[in-house]
Amino acid sequence: MAESTQDTAGSLQDKPARRRLGRVLLDALAEGILNLVFFLFRFVFWCVRWSFATVFFVVVMAGAGYYVFNQVLEGGEYVRVPDITGQDVTNASYLLAEQGLEMGKIEEMPDEGIPKGRVVAQRPAAGKVVRSGRKIYPTVSSGSQTVPAPNFLRRALRDACEELDQSQFRLGTVARIPHTAPRGTIIAQDPAPPMTMPAGGAISFLVSDSPERLTYLMPDIVDKPVDEVLRTLSPMGVLPVPKRVDEPGARLDTVLDQDPAPGTLIHEGDTVFYFVRPSGEVALPDARRRVEVTYTVPPWPGPCEVRIDTIDRNGVRQTVFPQVSDYVNGAPPMLVTGQSITLPIWFVGKMTVEVLLDGNRVRTYLYEGDGEPEIKSFELSRASGTVPS
Repeated sequence: MAESTQDTAGSLQDKPARRRLGRVLLDALAEGILNLVFFLFRFVFWCVRWSFATVFFVVVMAGAGYYVFNQVLEGGEYVRVPDITGQDVTNASYLLAEQGLEMGKIEEMPDEGIPKGRVVAQRPAAGKVVRSGRKIYPTVSSGSQTVPAPNFLRRALRDACEELDQSQFRLGTVARIPHTAPRGTIIAQDPAPPMTMPAGGAISFLVSDSPERLTYLMPDIVDKPVDEVLRTLSPMGVLPVPKRVDEPGARLDTVLDQDPAPGTLIHEGDTVFYFVRPSGEVALPDARRRVEVTYTVPPWPGPCEVRIDTIDRNGVRQTVFPQVSDYVNGAPPMLVTGQSITLPIWFVGKMTVEVLLDGNRVRTYLYEGDGEPEIKSFELSRASGTVPS
């Protein structure tokens, strides 16, 4: 009986503890349910808010697209695109404006058949129906693409033809005339270097048609007296030409050097030069004298074109500077103040050397015989300065 009473008392003491534990569990469950409900409400609110934002964005974009379509694409009245090919840009723009059209960005392309600045194509094409205000995009000819003409002068026609076959150029007409140059040698060409020509254009040649000449081996005439030169070379039919050499200590009236060298193939009618220091006691027929002309560009506003001409005793003018090899990209070289040019020049009897700046004569050198040159300078006024003598 006593044990039963004790068990009952223990059960009564455990009931409040179990109730407290149940309350904690119910509170935790209720809090979890409330948090879930609040989360669902927030999620629904977030979805509704962004749905409204998305709808608003779509409405704005649709409205903008509708506006662009009405204002730009729909445009004004329908018009027919005029044909502007073959017109220059000014006339093409005028024809488009008459139809209420605008000229778009101009593209250029080389075209050998259509002059520079003329329309070669258009987009949209002529005859298309478009709304007024539309842009028409023309393609305009930039002319033929030009390049410097290659130099084939004094070369064999056979070699020139082989080189043309491997280049961007083609062979034009070939004419032949009697000439002192070896048979088959190109003596003139059209266009002549350094002129420019269309890429892929034709080059015509004028070729020597002289009869075949006898061929010899050039003898060694160095160290021979000058009176033996004529006896040695005359049977070959070549032209001996002496060149004066002013070298102190060199032997007098004796061949010091020769051109061409011994053993070289020479032809009847060729010129053979021999170098000699004359004593004055032995006559030298048409002896050539070598001089060096040095010219320094004076103070000059900017780069200038320098040209040096020679005028021989017969009045024949020849440009000795610049030569074709001196040209840069098909244009003569431009020199600046302080740059110098030194040229070796050969002449017979008398010669005048003229120096020209931008086509204006500024200095002359007069050589006659073995004397010193007579130098004359010319003052030349220019907008930004004066060339001093």
